Amino acid sequence: MRSQVPDVVSSDSIVLPKFVFSAAVAAGADARTLVREARLPRWLFTIGEGRVSSHYAMRLWELAEWLLRDPGIAFAVGQGHQRGDLSLYDYLFSTSPTLVDGLAVQGEFLHLVTGNSRWAVLSETDGDVTYGYQHSVRARRGVELGAQFGLAVFCARVRQATGQPVVPVSVGFAQRPPRSYRVLAEAFGTRRVEFDQPVNTLTFGRADLGLPFRGADPVLAGILRRYAATLPPAEPATWYGYFTTLLDACLAETPTLEALATRLAMSPRSLQRHLAEHGTTWRAELDHARRRRAEKARAVATQRMSDLAPVLGYSDARAASRALRRLKIVQSDAPTYRG
Repeated sequence: MRSQVPDVVSSDSIVLPKFVFSAAVAAGADARTLVREARLPRWLFTIGEGRVSSHYAMRLWELAEWLLRDPGIAFAVGQGHQRGDLSLYDYLFSTSPTLVDGLAVQGEFLHLVTGNSRWAVLSETDGDVTYGYQHSVRARRGVELGAQFGLAVFCARVRQATGQPVVPVSVGFAQRPPRSYRVLAEAFGTRRVEFDQPVNTLTFGRADLGLPFRGADPVLAGILRRYAATLPPAEPATWYGYFTTLLDACLAETPTLEALATRLAMSPRSLQRHLAEHGTTWRAELDHARRRRAEKARAVATQRMSDLAPVLGYSDARAASRALRRLKIVQSDAPTYRG
């Protein structure tokens, strides 16, 4: 199964593809096939923050449907969503006072999960409110499955948060109708589902929008919203970023090229090739890591060289002192650290 769509398509939080992968494996998809066919880098599973190409989540949805022969997989995963699966985003929703507040915060902070989609009020009447869920990428099966998952998740979260069997007035999809409506009826609880719409939509009755949330916590909700609003744009998650993080973490172990290559599940030669592709070398990166660690330690005026040496991966204080002078962190005539 090969996709004909280019790989570069905006970005998602790394939480999203990891969640889709775990859900697909839990449903019975072969993990190795998913990794291979979606071209998932190994480091994607070992870092907790950052953003990656949206290609990964879309490709994983396509593979899950194909491997499991289940066109309703996205709806099923959405129905099984549990609070916390999508990290901070879930708690911003569940601590809101009422359903209408939760749906508003859902749109305000959707970028925490994906940069491809928008959730906002499309229209209002005296009796109901219609929300639109629009994706910036069109004509791809992974996008359609992602929309199915998204709308199913929204409904599942509403029922969990209110403790009530809330049923949307109607549901709209910007895709062709499936062969069977059974899964749709289970996911949304209504047969008022329309297809070939301009935008994916969920319509809720005004009476339901006022329902209080069981986990409502105004104080915590305010704290979470203020925190989320101050978060800087997440950095793209890359192999090089993972490498430097790993190198920093094991610096005190006097890391070697061979040891880091093993941690990265590659050969030393492959590691050297990857570094060369990033315009650097193993020696240069080791120096950079030691410089970063030493510069952080400079803020501690009483830091002894004998204490700093093992932290930087050196056997003794003299070796560390010579290296820091070479890196121009310590001047020979004005030492920053005490021996």
